[in-house]
Amino acid sequence: MVNEKPSSKHKILEILRSSTLPVNGDAIAKETGISRVAVWKAIQSLELSGYKIDSTRNGYLLKKDLEDSLFPWEFEGKESSYFHFTETDSTMIQGRIEAEKSSAGDLKIVTADVQKKGKGHADHKWTTTKGSLACTFVLKEKIPLAENHRFLMACQIAAAKTLQSHGKEIFLRWPNDIWTKAGKAGGILDDLSATGSWTNWVNLGLGLNLSSKPKLEGTDCIFSTKEKILRKDILKEIINNFKEEIQIAKLKDSQLEKQWNLFCPDVNKKIRIKESGTDCVFKGINSYGWAITEMEGKEKLFPPCTINFQKNGGN
Repeated sequence: MVNEKPSSKHKILEILRSSTLPVNGDAIAKETGISRVAVWKAIQSLELSGYKIDSTRNGYLLKKDLEDSLFPWEFEGKESSYFHFTETDSTMIQGRIEAEKSSAGDLKIVTADVQKKGKGHADHKWTTTKGSLACTFVLKEKIPLAENHRFLMACQIAAAKTLQSHGKEIFLRWPNDIWTKAGKAGGILDDLSATGSWTNWVNLGLGLNLSSKPKLEGTDCIFSTKEKILRKDILKEIINNFKEEIQIAKLKDSQLEKQWNLFCPDVNKKIRIKESGTDCVFKGINSYGWAITEMEGKEKLFPPCTINFQKNGGN
C-alpha cells in the first residue's frame, strides 16, 4: 500500500465538507487542478453513490454527507487499495477476484455495506447487521502453508488491539472468534490459493458487529448506539495494527502466540470438546495456532478448525 495522490472525488468532498455555503465550480476546478467538466462528472458520481449535493446558482453545496462511507475516496492516499460494494454476495468472493489480479506484496481491502451471502466458519452464514464492518484483506504473499494460521492470528490481534484502544474489553477465542464479555462480536474467515507447500495468496475476511448485533443467541456488539463510531476510522486503525502484526507473523519467534494467549480468557480453563463430549484443559495455542490441550495429564494438539469447544462466558 504505497501513498498516492488523492483523487478528485476526495479533494472535492474535502472542499464541500469545509464550507457551509455553495462553492463555485470554477473555484473547485482551480483548487483541485482539474477542468470544470471533470468537476461536474465527479460530483455526478458522488451523487450516484449517495452523497446529496445541490447545484445552485452560486455553486455546489453538500446537503447530505455519507459520514460512515467506506468508498475508496474516503481513504486518502490509499484509494487504489480499496474496493467497496454497497451490496454484494460476499467480500470473500470478491476478494478472490482481487487476489488473482493483485501483484506480489499487495494488501487490498474489499468492503461491503450489505452481504447477501456472508460467509462464516464451517459453512455457517455471517449476518452483516447495519453499521457492521464487513471486509476482506487480500494478501498477495508466499507463505508456508504450515504457517498460514499465523496471519489469521495477526488479524485477530490487530482487531482486538484497535477495539481495546477505544476502551473496550475484548477477548480472542480459538480458532477465529472475537468476543466481548456478553458474547461473540466478530470473527475471521480465511481463504487461500496454494501451489505445493506455499500460498499464492491469503484472504482474511473480518466481520465485526460494531453498533448492532444479529438476532442470534450469544452474540453482542462492541459499541453502544450512543457512541459515534465511524467504520472507516476503525478500519484504518485495524489496518495499521494489522500491518505491524504481519511483520511479527513472519518472524520465527513466539511473540505472536504470546500476544494471542494474553487476549484469550479460556487459557488454563476446563473446556469440553463438542464432537466427543470430552473434557480437557485448554492451555492456549502454539506458534502455528494449534490448540494445546491437556487430558488426564497428557498433552494433545488440535489443528485450527478441526474441533469445536463448548465455551462459557468471556470473563
